[in-house]
Amino acid sequence: MLNLKNRLTNCTGAEVRINADGTLDIRWVKLSLDKKLVHIEAKKRHTSTLQKIEEPPLGNLAVTLTGKGILLKKTKKIEELTEHNLQHIFPNFKLPEFYVQNFISGEDSFIAIIRKETVDSIIQVFEKQGMKILVLSLGPFLADQVIPQLNIYGQTLYFDGHHIALNEDKNWKDYHFKVDAEAKFTIKIDMEVIPEHFILAYAAAFQLLLHQDLDVIEVDAPLIKNNLLELAAKLKFEKNGALALGGFFLLLLINFMVFSFFNSSNQELAGRAGQQSDLSANREKLETEVKEKESEVKKLGWNRGLSYAFICDQLGQRIPKSIVLTELSVNEPDKLRTGVEKEVVYEPGKIKITGEAANIYAINDCIFAFKQLHWVKDVQLEKYVTDDQKQTQVFTLLLNY
Repeated sequence: MLNLKNRLTNCTGAEVRINADGTLDIRWVKLSLDKKLVHIEAKKRHTSTLQKIEEPPLGNLAVTLTGKGILLKKTKKIEELTEHNLQHIFPNFKLPEFYVQNFISGEDSFIAIIRKETVDSIIQVFEKQGMKILVLSLGPFLADQVIPQLNIYGQTLYFDGHHIALNEDKNWKDYHFKVDAEAKFTIKIDMEVIPEHFILAYAAAFQLLLHQDLDVIEVDAPLIKNNLLELAAKLKFEKNGALALGGFFLLLLINFMVFSFFNSSNQELAGRAGQQSDLSANREKLETEVKEKESEVKKLGWNRGLSYAFICDQLGQRIPKSIVLTELSVNEPDKLRTGVEKEVVYEPGKIKITGEAANIYAINDCIFAFKQLHWVKDVQLEKYVTDDQKQTQVFTLLLNY
């Protein structure tokens, strides 16, 4: 098998041999291209008439005509065929009446001609049964496309009545046809055995698969060539359409992924915003509740979990003997709020101590002693005056606990 690269993935080649009685000996070979390898999918041979083709194949079709009605001549290489130079080869030749094929091999040209009415009648039969010919060739010269694949021993090739003589450069040196002449050994394409009467059909299909990479051996028929151009345009359109469709779906996929990403991010942000809003609302609610409870506690005169007896005992133990205690008030009422709201509101966490001392030193000792208590936060000397009548120092301390 050969490694190939071509846009066509399958096609059918046919050798249509025109018999002496006008019947058609048709050999079909269908090829497919899979992973750059050419595979022979099917081979068939049957006899048909110009009224109906038996078991017509589907898909892309290449045909080579052989047999009755085809004239072959070898001449020196001719680059451009004209009616004038062809009349030197075929006397009384009229170009509008014939299909012509020029196969150049080395320094020689092998010219093949056939009357148009013969070919057109065959083409009409194919087209009536839904087949369109993409490449039309004459004679055995298509074999040149597959000679490198055949197991040739020496410089001659025999198959199905065809005798081809090659030179050292593998160019055609001579050709003749002998009915019923057969190959002298089994013919293989690479490693696959192929019956000799299918070689030209195989070559026709192979040439169509590789028509963009080979010098196509074909009849100069504008209508047939136009069929191949239409196929090429269709394949190009399908390829570009597939690429465009793939690009469109890729763009849709990217858009979907981007949309999904941002939608997910938006939902996440919305969730966070909702959580923040809920937290903010809960915080405000808790702050309100705390303030209300603090207000209730303040009204009740809560002393922060310390019993009054404990407070009085602790303070009494630390008052120097030289100090006369005249007032001890724990959580005294807030006089301002009492006057405004007409209700008793206590000031929690505060202790007011009023007393008399002989001198300032005793008061300082008292303040120092109070500060040593672990539950006392702060001690302030709010008032300090001298009572001249009593010859004593009157003071007021404020404790925060």
